[in-house]
Amino acid sequence: MLGSVGSAATVGLAACSGGQQSEEDRPLRIEAADTTLFQRNFNPYSGTPLQGSSGLIYETLRLSTPMDVRNPEPWLATEFEWNDDGTVLTTTLRDDVTWTDGESFDVEDVVFTFTMLRDVPATNTSALAVVDAVATGSHAVEITFETPTFAQEATVGDLPIVPEHIFSTFQDPSAEQVEHPVGTGPYRLDRFSDQLYTFIRNDEHWMAEQFEVKNLAWPSYTTQTMATALQAGDLDWTSDFIPNIETIFVEHDPEYRGYWYPGNSIVNLTFNLEKELWQDLELRRGISLAIDRQQLADIAMYGYVEVPHPTALPRPTFEEFITEDYRDLEFTVDLDEAEQVLDDAGYERGPDGIRVTPDGTPLSFSLQIPSSYTDWIIATQVLNQQLGQIGIDFIPQGVSFGVWDETLTMGNFDVTISSVVAGHNPWFMYRSMLSSEYAPDEEGAVTANFQRWKDEESDQLLSDYATTEDEVEQQKAVAGLQQIVVEQLPAIPVITGPAWFNYNSRFWTGFPSEDNPYALGQPVITADRTIILQRLTRTENDGGVT
Repeated sequence: MLGSVGSAATVGLAACSGGQQSEEDRPLRIEAADTTLFQRNFNPYSGTPLQGSSGLIYETLRLSTPMDVRNPEPWLATEFEWNDDGTVLTTTLRDDVTWTDGESFDVEDVVFTFTMLRDVPATNTSALAVVDAVATGSHAVEITFETPTFAQEATVGDLPIVPEHIFSTFQDPSAEQVEHPVGTGPYRLDRFSDQLYTFIRNDEHWMAEQFEVKNLAWPSYTTQTMATALQAGDLDWTSDFIPNIETIFVEHDPEYRGYWYPGNSIVNLTFNLEKELWQDLELRRGISLAIDRQQLADIAMYGYVEVPHPTALPRPTFEEFITEDYRDLEFTVDLDEAEQVLDDAGYERGPDGIRVTPDGTPLSFSLQIPSSYTDWIIATQVLNQQLGQIGIDFIPQGVSFGVWDETLTMGNFDVTISSVVAGHNPWFMYRSMLSSEYAPDEEGAVTANFQRWKDEESDQLLSDYATTEDEVEQQKAVAGLQQIVVEQLPAIPVITGPAWFNYNSRFWTGFPSEDNPYALGQPVITADRTIILQRLTRTENDGGVT
């Protein structure tokens, strides 16, 4: 039975799809967030904008999905052209775009957006090194960066462009609460309440005819009420983890309901490499050999995901980048070899069966994870059982997210679990895992590379990728980074993190799937969400209004 919030949202949805609305105007019902009440804010550069703000109201220059990295779709910009060293990007803009208040979209809007990133650092969450942006013609903008930015082209293209004539009036664009958004996008805000907000198609949009879905509805649900609503068919598009998805969701309408969970991140067993013990590759290698990743996937992830690839590149998202040398490589479980590796490295078993270092320190450590991450809790319990077979004890300790995050960022751990997101291309992922640019700050904190890997070759390969737009040269750099991850194990991949995506095509069809993987299915990803909405069409013979 739905709770009070879920019930109210359902009533709101019924009002959207019934009454005076025609069947043609039935809304696409989308999960927004795990929340009971919405705060009315559509500012894409504030900390907590509502879903749909970026991309659907405030458009981007390009649409780029990790599922097709090399073929971005021109959007507000028709062309991107770099100078030779990747520090200057000239972008050519469309000439048939207007803001929903009737003002013309022009170069000043793009200039303002990028100089805002420079002048208001809180808006620059992607950390782009913007030096300047100037108009060089009626439809051309030249954006200058401090460093080569080839590798971040997708990030540049993914930034929402805001109206200069409105945002320039804000004292702090990162803190302004925008209740009445004015965008150029294919949708505009229709109605808002604290439990439901709706968008309606912007029929003046330059590609309005490509968006068959006229109405979008975002109801509020908690995790608990969302599962019930999904089961009842009250949502069309969601991104939550649902245990036993076949029983709870699919079996109630198998002709139309489905899910697809492609890899979009990797969960790593993360060692503090600033500590001498964990700098021993043979110790890390012995541990990796004892991990049964299929068992972890089956138990902790309900069998929803593939085991991770030794290169740490998630599949199928970045499968095309895995080199031929490693394409058929998979992790293997070999307890006998693990025992031999550890024996040869001098880690003998103590009287209690726990191995010890050559100086007598037991290989028994607390492994902190957030108590709210139930999949990680289960995974570490299974992991500890597996490693116990070779005399290593990693004792799971559930803590608050804040405690875990501080421990991770400050390096106050021996071993923990952390994840790295795929990003727009493999460079983003490997940069987060391996780059020394994420060295500890004055207080000892890091924001990525949580294992504190320091390696000149890794840094050089990341630089090689970032300083060229030649795809062949970029792939050579990625190949070198794969070799480092496979052979040196800076972190140990244990679980593939999926892009959770559940869909109900009873009323709308055309969602991505394993057979048609044109985009990541999560409705919270700016570019992929827009790409998907272009593909959706009315389902024929849907049986009428329910």
